Amino acid sequence: MDDQMSPNDRSGDVDVGGSLGDRDRNGRTRGGRVNTSAWLIGALLVIVAVFAGLRFARVPEQPSPAPTRPAPTVPAPTPTPTTPAPNTSDLDRGITKVEDAVTRKDWAAASRELSVLRTTWEGLRGRITGQDTTKDTSMFEASMKKLEENIRTKNEAGAKDDIRELKTMAKKFKLAPTSGPTSG
Repeated sequence: MDDQMSPNDRSGDVDVGGSLGDRDRNGRTRGGRVNTSAWLIGALLVIVAVFAGLRFARVPEQPSPAPTRPAPTVPAPTPTPTTPAPNTSDLDRGITKVEDAVTRKDWAAASRELSVLRTTWEGLRGRITGQDTTKDTSMFEASMKKLEENIRTKNEAGAKDDIRELKTMAKKFKLAPTSGPTSG
């Protein structure tokens, strides 16, 4: 084999080319070209392997917790106004207001005041006590109906008579006490 090598190759003084791995058993380099395409492919494979490894070695992101919303607020119950329960003085006051409106011949105001008087009466009717409660309440309601008719027809004399009857009956009413803080 030594016969085929040139004198320069045998001396080992001149490097003809090749890489460190291109040496024969005696430590001499073999002549030839370096295969650059093999080096490029190898380098690309190493780069791909590194990136693929990084992709799989990546620590997964912690999932962000779902946003928490505050619990819906339930509105507090609206306190009911504690208006005092009507009493007989409220009834008397209502009758007097109707009487004043009739005296002034302000029929619209008399009608409004009669409406307020009716509301006051509704609050009192169930609490009236006495010997003949049913008769007293039905007579009071009949007088209110007559008063309403006299106000509608603008009959001042009839309205004043009805008002007198209402005042007389209202003085007889006795009320049962109410339960709770709404008593007046």
